[in-house]
Amino acid sequence: MWWTLTLESGEGLSFLFVDDEGTRMHAFVDNFYHGKKFKGLLQEGQWKMITGFKVLIVEKEIRMTKERKEIALTIETQVDDAEPFHGFIPLDLIPFQDVQNGMVHGGTSYTRDFLGVIDSVQDLGVIEDDSIPRNRHNNDPKTTTMINFVLQDNDGYHLRCRVKGPLANWFKRYWLIYGESGTIICLLTNWRVVGRDGAIQVEDAGDVSTFEYDPDGRDKVEHFTNVLLEYDEMSDQ
Repeated sequence: MWWTLTLESGEGLSFLFVDDEGTRMHAFVDNFYHGKKFKGLLQEGQWKMITGFKVLIVEKEIRMTKERKEIALTIETQVDDAEPFHGFIPLDLIPFQDVQNGMVHGGTSYTRDFLGVIDSVQDLGVIEDDSIPRNRHNNDPKTTTMINFVLQDNDGYHLRCRVKGPLANWFKRYWLIYGESGTIICLLTNWRVVGRDGAIQVEDAGDVSTFEYDPDGRDKVEHFTNVLLEYDEMSDQ
């Protein structure tokens, strides 16, 4: 769940819904004044039954999820508690080689997941970011915090990543506490591919994106066992 602010539609409230099969749907409150209601009814990590919503077709190619539909929560929408699901929800993990080979196109239409070992981190500090919206009467600089980092997968392929804004501040804090202290596996959830040949291949997609250091659950990191052993052997040497 995250608050949004755009030049076109002003303030808003968005959600990313996930079912027990891993299917993701973008949802939003169709009227900002109803935002507080749904913020109270819907909490992250809780299972809910939602009825009485609208389904809209997403015309834009660059969208939040694979589905070309999104949910509009209206004044008629009802939210009830649902039976919790305790199973493992599948991720949409993309092999790094697919990004490099162009099998996942630059500017991919929806966000994806990535898992790798942190190879390097570069703190760029506060720099100008032309992607930040600004009204035509405002000449203040469009600046944000920015960090570049590189992930390595089990086959030795690298992925050049960038995180910006508030998420970059959290990433830096985690890196300052845990960085250089051993092998760190990092899970990126809902990040966007922006290219394959440039300086950056993957970047966060705003407030919907998350990262997790050493994610819980052997299902997520089982195929990284070999790379962990390799790093441990190198450390012993």
